[in-house]
Amino acid sequence: MKKVFIFILISLISIYGKAQVNSFQFSVDKIEGGKDSLVHYQGMKVLIVIIPASVSPAGDSLLMSLDSLGRSREGQLKIIAVPSVEAGFSQVNRDDLYQWYRSKLGTHIIVSNGMYTRKTSGSLQHPLFKWLTDVAINKVFDIDAEAAGYKFFINSGGLLYGVLLPHSRASGQAVTRTLAIQ
Repeated sequence: MKKVFIFILISLISIYGKAQVNSFQFSVDKIEGGKDSLVHYQGMKVLIVIIPASVSPAGDSLLMSLDSLGRSREGQLKIIAVPSVEAGFSQVNRDDLYQWYRSKLGTHIIVSNGMYTRKTSGSLQHPLFKWLTDVAINKVFDIDAEAAGYKFFINSGGLLYGVLLPHSRASGQAVTRTLAIQ
C-alpha cells in the first residue's frame, strides 16, 4: 500500500509539478524608456491590450476607455498597452504616438515600445506574445493577436485565463465579466 501511495505521489508530481510558464518571466520595454518586469504585478490581474499605431477617433475611444478602466481598478489591475509593429508602429512615428498615447492614458497604464505581436512574424514575435498566442506554451489559448483591441487577461498567479477580440469594448460587460473571474 505504501509503495502504491509513493508511486501515485511521484506520478502527480511529475505531471503537475513541472513549472508552468507564466507572465512573471517576461518584461516589456516602455515607450518612454526603461524596462518593466511583469513580476512586479504578481498578485494583481494584468490586462494586455494591443493599441492602435495610428491616430484615429476609434483609437481615441479605445485609449480613453482603457484609461477609465485602469483608474477604476487601480491597485487590482495593471494594464499594459502594446502598439504593434505589424500594425504600423515604428521608431519614425514613435514620438508622435507617444504624445498621443500619453494624452489619453495616465501613467497608471504602462505603454510599451512597439512589439512584434503576431505569429506571422515568426522569430521576431516578442516572447510575451509568443506565450500569449501559443497554446503549447500558455496551455490555454491558441489565438493570434491580429489587430488593435485584442485583450489578454492574466490572473494574479501569472497565468493566461482569457482573451477577448477587438469588438469587445474595454468598458463593456464582456471585459467586466472576464475580470470578475477568479
